[in-house]
Amino acid sequence: MKKQELFFNITGGDGVECRLSSVKDKGEIKIYNFDLEWNESASVNNAEVKLEWCVTMLEFMYRWSPLCGSNRNITPDWAGRRSSMLSVNAPTESIYNGQGSNRYTYAVSECAKKIDFGTGVVEENGSLHFMVRTNLKQYAPGLKTNFSIYIDTRDIPVYESVWDVAEWWAKECGMTPAEVPDAAFEPVYSFWYSYHQHLNAHEVEAECKRAKELGFDVCIVDDGWQTDDLNRGYAFCGDWEPAVSKMGDMAEHVERVHEIGMKYILWYSVPYIGCKSKNFDEFKDMILRDPHDNVAVFDPRYKKVREYLKGIYVKALNDWKLDGFKLDFIDMWGDRDANRPYNDKMDIPVLQDAVDAFMTDVISTLKAIKPDILLEFRQCYIGPNMRKYGNMFRVGDCPNDYINNRVGVLDLRTHLGDSAVHSDMLMWHPKERPEIAAIQIINIIFGVMQYSARLDSLTPEMKKMSRFWLDFMKKHKDLLLKSPVHTFDLQNLYTWAKTTRENECMIALFAADKCVKPDDVGVIYVANGCQSERALVECDGKYCVKIQNCFGDIISEEQSELCGINAISVPVGGLITLTKI
Repeated sequence: MKKQELFFNITGGDGVECRLSSVKDKGEIKIYNFDLEWNESASVNNAEVKLEWCVTMLEFMYRWSPLCGSNRNITPDWAGRRSSMLSVNAPTESIYNGQGSNRYTYAVSECAKKIDFGTGVVEENGSLHFMVRTNLKQYAPGLKTNFSIYIDTRDIPVYESVWDVAEWWAKECGMTPAEVPDAAFEPVYSFWYSYHQHLNAHEVEAECKRAKELGFDVCIVDDGWQTDDLNRGYAFCGDWEPAVSKMGDMAEHVERVHEIGMKYILWYSVPYIGCKSKNFDEFKDMILRDPHDNVAVFDPRYKKVREYLKGIYVKALNDWKLDGFKLDFIDMWGDRDANRPYNDKMDIPVLQDAVDAFMTDVISTLKAIKPDILLEFRQCYIGPNMRKYGNMFRVGDCPNDYINNRVGVLDLRTHLGDSAVHSDMLMWHPKERPEIAAIQIINIIFGVMQYSARLDSLTPEMKKMSRFWLDFMKKHKDLLLKSPVHTFDLQNLYTWAKTTRENECMIALFAADKCVKPDDVGVIYVANGCQSERALVECDGKYCVKIQNCFGDIISEEQSELCGINAISVPVGGLITLTKI
């Protein structure tokens, strides 16, 4: 098949037919609906269907996608292809100009099956080439499907066009996000960077007492609770029995943490079964691909695998009265060439269908037991289907990395609508200066803080700084986390961002000498998240100007008439509060 429908060039294998069935015209937003049919031979041969189109590049300068990270450039048309599926990524990209205004955003409705997509510059004529491609065997046993391509050319801030894609997926494509419990927005103390696998029940409980005193109400106990091995691998994953030498009676331990006043979330590497686990021999023929580094990946196409894993979580929830699960490494269930082929012992032939069946079943079962259960997912499994299951989405591991943590939080806040977005765990060297650590906190202030510095070794100064910013974030939780984030200078990995709610505006400044412009409301906060001692704030009026350092100590407080661009002195890691008089 080779044809053209409007401006789409469509190609496909023998026995394949792709038709443009309708166009939904919303002005500068258009939704193109396609019907796709094929015969049995095309399915067996895994025929490909590809849609391509080109657009003249006028003020097309930068590219954003959900997992672009620090790479915002537009690549040539022979490079830069990406993939999306239920367990990895999401099929959307935005092209924008130097002012952060949308020039061309597109998205695909098919977010469960594997889709290849991408953009690239055509060297010969300066146009931008778009491509969306899928293979048909993954739809077996079906012989037809339909999908839509959403295109937005509005001249609006690019974050608004990305928000609207998320709304389209949720409201028109049937991927309705799960409700988010209030506790998903509470700051979290994590035991990963602070303890790694070197933890035990006594230390967890002692650290939880310190965390509660500092202001945390939720903890995540990470890898190490299930094994005596300290080699940082996953060779013993898969049994999910507490290491008695470390944790003792798990139910009693969790209850003691509850008595401290902390919710308890427990880590599981969902797809992993270690070659040294007791259950490996039973499941060694039900793994997705050959083991590597003493660990294999369960194949969820087997009903026995799905039932086994679901039983693990249900038993833990019932027996130990957990408050939630950190479900890690779901992106290991990706479609890869090394995956083993389908066989007749599997009840679901397609991997992503099996992942969907498993996640739907296990999450609905857990929520039936505990409706407000907390479920943490992590980059890279952050697509709209994942929002149906999880209610906490964390930035991927980036220890002590100010930039990637900031970028991850703001990218996910833009992409995930009302879901709770969490930072990667904050950590630093024990000798770090508090004002520098405060910069790291401010850089993730529009996400839920996950904190993983050892509390038993915090200096009084570091503790005071942490408590000040933790208290501020909890007090202004709705302003920071439940109001749309307006981001600026995406191509520079965000130089500042702001939110406004009712009569308050919050600005976080990430770059020196960058002028910020708050909304005209009664109270304005400017957090100094860069290593500069002044902020340039554009506003007019008479204000009470309060300056605090990173510890919350008031440095100065006076009335001032502000006009135009005002240079305001503020310590590194400190806070400006402008209250209109």
